[in-house]
Amino acid sequence: ESIVFNSGVTDKEIEEFIRFILFDREKAKGSSDINQIFAERGIQHIKIDLFSYVKIKKGQEAVVTSERVSLLNKLKSNIKDFCLGKINDPHDVQSMENELCGLIGTELKETKRVNPTLKDIYKKFILRRGGEAEQTEALTKLRSVLLELGCPVEDVDNFVHKIKGEIAKRLQPKIARPKDQDLEKIKGENEQLYKEIKQLKKALEDRSAELEQLRLNLEMLSEEKEKIDRIIRNMADGVVVVDPQGTILMVNPTAESLLGVSMKDVGKSLKEVIKDEHLLSLVKGLAPSKEGVVEKDIELFSPNESTKKVLRASSAVVEDHNGNTVGMVTVLNDITKQRELDQLKSNFVASVSHELRTPLVAMEKSLSLILDKSTGPISEQQQQFLSIVERNLKRLTNLINDLLDLSKLEAGRMQINPQPTAIESVINESVQTLKTWADTKSIEIQRNIQDNLPQINLDPNRIIQVLNNLIGNSIKFTPANGRITVSACLNSQKTHIEVRVQDTGIGIPKEALSKVFDKFYQVGERTASDISGTGIGLAVAKEIVELHGGKIWAESEYGQGAKFTFTLPLNSNQNIGGQENG
Repeated sequence: ESIVFNSGVTDKEIEEFIRFILFDREKAKGSSDINQIFAERGIQHIKIDLFSYVKIKKGQEAVVTSERVSLLNKLKSNIKDFCLGKINDPHDVQSMENELCGLIGTELKETKRVNPTLKDIYKKFILRRGGEAEQTEALTKLRSVLLELGCPVEDVDNFVHKIKGEIAKRLQPKIARPKDQDLEKIKGENEQLYKEIKQLKKALEDRSAELEQLRLNLEMLSEEKEKIDRIIRNMADGVVVVDPQGTILMVNPTAESLLGVSMKDVGKSLKEVIKDEHLLSLVKGLAPSKEGVVEKDIELFSPNESTKKVLRASSAVVEDHNGNTVGMVTVLNDITKQRELDQLKSNFVASVSHELRTPLVAMEKSLSLILDKSTGPISEQQQQFLSIVERNLKRLTNLINDLLDLSKLEAGRMQINPQPTAIESVINESVQTLKTWADTKSIEIQRNIQDNLPQINLDPNRIIQVLNNLIGNSIKFTPANGRITVSACLNSQKTHIEVRVQDTGIGIPKEALSKVFDKFYQVGERTASDISGTGIGLAVAKEIVELHGGKIWAESEYGQGAKFTFTLPLNSNQNIGGQENG
């Protein structure tokens, strides 16, 4: 009837339309819905309105509405899909049956006859329904619907009887002629084989695509492996990779030099290859463990033991995607020079700190005599300035004490004297000591201590030193009219006491949180009135807490204050450090 080209039509759609007109004319003639074919070919903006011819006997009248033709075409297409097994939903099948019965009833009532095309469609539907019982049920329903629509009883019975006879006639040859039955069977088998071949072809295409993708992935992995190999071969640090049984999987040139192994030793046990007795500890350190990176320092002596080399071995477990241990990687770093420099630094700090301590003690005693007016009266202004000197002298003394403590900790000579102590008394003493300093900055120190906390074994002087460092830091970094809260409570497992120092100061940047306990590291900016520190207070505090068997950590968001927390074990049998040999 008409062809409409809608806005948005593409060159490809026009190309497909012309191709269809030129090469698929017969398919167009046999189709009830060309627009559906167009949709399958990707033609969305070209639509065709169809018209149909209806044969009638001369002198008869026929009323064929466009709606009825459209419904007939729709039913013809649906019955075709139903016969091919594309429509299986019971609701859809029942809807088709109702539309067929309604259209047959309308034609029978108006014209006393049924369009041969419609009758043929209904016979196909009946034949596809299944066995004799289902077909009888369908014909009974058809008769009932036709009578409800007002068709004459005689016309209805004649039509149903005729349909039943034609169906029986169509089925009869299949039973009477075995050869035709065999042909139908072969035809069904051929159709099944065609489907299976089509599925196999699709599976082969999929596998080919997967194989091509695997090939590309393999090439990419090979390139990545080569790149990683080049990096590892040129690393200044030694790298050793072993499997869970200790068999060498890879060594780089630096590791070959440090351990005295070579590439020909790959595949051998590390214990067989390493002959130096001082390296046996390295082999033990490579035992698979899931506790993260394990660091170990190993001292290697020359044959005459006149010189030594110190290696730092950082070992970590290698796991597969299922979490199973597949090996261990160890990075070896020659820290001989670093160790020598650390020793020189420690000796220097210890020597200078002792030399500084003597004059500081003399100055502190002299100031004390002047301030308590033992040497004579002093003015109010003199007392004010001398008090500032005394306070800063105490801070300087604390800094020197921290240096001495750091020197002891590095040498493994720090001792603690644990005794049953109430954590509340330790907190109170520290807060009382620093309250005057906090008052000068209008900073409030609050205490929030859980009731009935048990006594625990700790060195009160050392824990006070930890608290003084934490609270002192908070005073330095908290502006005027700020607040510091010192709290203590049992942890959720009731195995440790948690002590927390929280302030409303400037906070710590996220990137600096992991470094605040490093030696000589300082974070943030202080006001001009504060005395700069050495950056060792938190490092000393960390060592003291760990000597008590506890842990310490920091939490903060820059601009929103900082929170330092440390734990102390309740169990008196917890490993509390006395002397360590580092």
